[in-house]
Amino acid sequence: MTKRLERLRLSIRLSNMIDFKKLVVKYLKNAIDKIEADSCELTEAEAMSILKVIAHEPLSKEQACIFLNLSRSRFDDYVREGKLPQGKKITGYKELRWYKDELEWYKKQ
Repeated sequence: MTKRLERLRLSIRLSNMIDFKKLVVKYLKNAIDKIEADSCELTEAEAMSILKVIAHEPLSKEQACIFLNLSRSRFDDYVREGKLPQGKKITGYKELRWYKDELEWYKKQ
């Protein structure tokens, strides 16, 4: 009985996630249409807020090294020294990830 209940719970969560994704896609497409038609009512602050969420892309260590043009050992040194942020464990990934927008901030320093 518990396995059946767990499968049912998983099914409901997946169904809710799919519905949520469809809703996000719908609103993003609507925003794109308004932006292209020059009838967007977003303020600059609201647009930047949305952009920050969309640009929050996780990178592997290899991808982060390529993005920053660093060797893996230099990258590790910078993380140890606090010049770069610690990687984060993200569900669905085996290795640590770094966010591109956070690395861009460090790249500018």
